Amino acid sequence: MATTYKQKLIGEINSLPEDLIPRFYRIVRTLRSELMNQTEVKTKRGSLRGLWGNLEIDETHIAAARKSLFSYEYKEKGN
Repeated sequence: MATTYKQKLIGEINSLPEDLIPRFYRIVRTLRSELMNQTEVKTKRGSLRGLWGNLEIDETHIAAARKSLFSYEYKEKGN
């Protein structure tokens, strides 16, 4: 099936006037690069469970980090 389309494309290219070949090449190259970018497999971000295992997390450290990062939220609640 792919060879049939290739033959059709080659026939279309051969029927183009010579002065349009550079322009046609730029169009085909752009289409190919755009289509190749869309078909690339994008890996999903994995969990860190494999790295850290079943390590227990101390919630006080998380609370302290939130407080230091989002101090403006804690100032409003305190007032």
